[in-house]
Amino acid sequence: MAIVSNEGRCTQCHPSYGWKSNTAASFFDDTANIDCFICHDTTGTYQKHASANGGGGPAALTVDGELTVVEPAALTEIAFNVGAPSRANCLACHAKAGGGDNVKHGDLSTDLIDPTKDQDVHMGGLGYACQDCHTESGHKIAGATMLHSNEGELACTSCHSATQVHAANGLVASLLNLHTKRVACQTCHIPTFSRTQATTVEWYWDEAGESRTDIPRQHGRDTYSKKKGRFVWAKDVTPAYLWYNGKWRHKVVNANDTYTEAGTAADPVVIAAPTATIEDEDAKIYPFKKLIGRQPVDITDKRLVVPHLFGTGPGPNPYWAKFNWGLAIAEGTAFAGQAYSGNYGFVNTVSYLSINHEVAPIENSLSCESCHGNAAFWSQVGMEDPFGS
Repeated sequence: MAIVSNEGRCTQCHPSYGWKSNTAASFFDDTANIDCFICHDTTGTYQKHASANGGGGPAALTVDGELTVVEPAALTEIAFNVGAPSRANCLACHAKAGGGDNVKHGDLSTDLIDPTKDQDVHMGGLGYACQDCHTESGHKIAGATMLHSNEGELACTSCHSATQVHAANGLVASLLNLHTKRVACQTCHIPTFSRTQATTVEWYWDEAGESRTDIPRQHGRDTYSKKKGRFVWAKDVTPAYLWYNGKWRHKVVNANDTYTEAGTAADPVVIAAPTATIEDEDAKIYPFKKLIGRQPVDITDKRLVVPHLFGTGPGPNPYWAKFNWGLAIAEGTAFAGQAYSGNYGFVNTVSYLSINHEVAPIENSLSCESCHGNAAFWSQVGMEDPFGS
């Protein structure tokens, strides 16, 4: 839910080591702290430490299928076998954002380490590595609007010309090319996501803290965690469709962490969403994963609060140890410098996450009938079907 007071979790993926609970935020910007192995190990044995006190350092290494202690010789072996990042290197972190495989993004699971063409035409059909598309210069990586992806936006048209591709479709080419002015490539060519491994579509933090075994698993995934609450999983998910032009609105701690929505299921607090509308001439219709949640807030000041979940650096009452929301929120907000009235509750939230991977073979892309005649699609994008329903 928030980084501040929970940075120990960041070190389990972030390519830095040596972090401590009182370390300045600038620690992650210091190249002297970079852990090169997390991206460049080719042996498949290197892992980050799972403890909050591990500081992002190496965990036990896998040797002959068994975990063993870190020995200098083992690290030396890795050092002599570094190479270009593989999909496995990238997905070790990016597939597991949010605390588990395919939990957060929906279009990035470890199934893409060795995918089929049906799973993704680029990685499976053409054998692309991540960096074939996500090019870099001086370790600045092209991609989405993320803090560490600052080498420029990545788009399908970085490689493809829509007019050239659609020209192969003969008489319908002109009609398809007309669509590309306001419809993103991903909208038609990623008809569904999480096609091979389920993703979370609902996450209810307010139900955490109990020892429950009565909720059936979905798609082979646990639906309840004492630490994190209840999940709803879905597979082969049809995206939500929204207008997007590269601009977002995000809730940011101590910047715009208050809310005006009712916080109900019908009027949830928006955590992250594109800002564009149909009126923006540079906007196109894109696919998104819609993640519904319920999370803690200051009900008096109507502020999304930072709970202390993990580790004891910020204080002795992390939620994942004491399972007391009152103590965890008081401690987390104090550490984050947030104003807090002392009165907490839970509200419904919604976040939208962009979908760009799991591009399907062309024969599986959306058909005309997927949108035209589909009232739900036109309702989402705020338009009337030009061909009627």
